[in-house]
Amino acid sequence: MREDYFKEIITHHKDKIYRICFAYLYEKELVDDLYQEVLINVWNGLKNFKGNSKLTTWLYRVTLNTTITFNRNTKKHLSLFNNELPDTFEAAIDTERQSQENRVNKLMQCVQKLKKDERLIISLVLEELSYKEIADIIGIEANNVGVRISRIKKRLLKIYNNE
Repeated sequence: MREDYFKEIITHHKDKIYRICFAYLYEKELVDDLYQEVLINVWNGLKNFKGNSKLTTWLYRVTLNTTITFNRNTKKHLSLFNNELPDTFEAAIDTERQSQENRVNKLMQCVQKLKKDERLIISLVLEELSYKEIADIIGIEANNVGVRISRIKKRLLKIYNNE
């Protein structure tokens, strides 16, 4: 039963979990390690999950707590962005696609420069969670979520424009 529930969780939520991991670590190899840590903690925590909160809220909390622990225990230097394109890229990449990728990469660099709590909030916004769900996950009042999001967006825009 637990195994089936775990498979269902992974099937429906793996992309969301991975995106949150990616928001905290830009280096691909470390994101994969963090993602695996989250899955292990989800598996181990399933036996204690009673359903008192929404499954997604619980998953985000597990992901966040795992990320905090992972960052605390990781001693490797994290690079924000590698300016060299991988060798596997073809020389004739479509210009518009490349431009879009550059904007996404720049945005991810800027997100990395936000404070940890700001990165979490903006990640949850990108996951299209409601203010109430975000408030439940991070432990603040729902009416404060909108104010924080507005401030984070302004700060992110300022960082983006100064890059």
